[in-house]
Amino acid sequence: MNKRISAVKLLVLGVTLLIAAGKAQADDGYLVFNTFAWHFDNSDERNDFTPGIGWEYSPSGKIGFHVGTLSDSFGYQAKYLGVNYATDSFFYNRIRLIIGATVINKQFGIAKFDDEGNQTTDGIDTRVLPLPVVEFRFTERAVLNVSGSPSVDFGEHSNNPVVWLQFKLGLR
Repeated sequence: MNKRISAVKLLVLGVTLLIAAGKAQADDGYLVFNTFAWHFDNSDERNDFTPGIGWEYSPSGKIGFHVGTLSDSFGYQAKYLGVNYATDSFFYNRIRLIIGATVINKQFGIAKFDDEGNQTTDGIDTRVLPLPVVEFRFTERAVLNVSGSPSVDFGEHSNNPVVWLQFKLGLR
């Protein structure tokens, strides 16, 4: 049953990406490859390589969105969806700043297992996190996002500060 639910979620994500790709202008749409995450706390307990794929629509001076999936630092298949706002490019049209918010479903703590050795859902949660990004344009289509989430403590929730890298490919 869990495999069916995961397959349905992946199918919905894929359809969403296709719809987004069709509606986005080519100059503002990016295929996103999540690549690397470095956690400031407990980094020895986490994976640095966080492969994933997504779509980002980030027109300069307008509201955009981002959606995707990636293997989080604990190996859980995380999903994210959010809104963003990108500034105009500066420094010889090579740098942009992007701010936004992301709803992410991921594992926020070390995996816990039941008596039979199956991973439980303890530590898996959906949260809204801030999204500050510095975007570096290498070529007309090759872009690197340096992003992350600061340490945020609210209510019973807290998260480990992290910096991650995303390679973006502009599709035209």
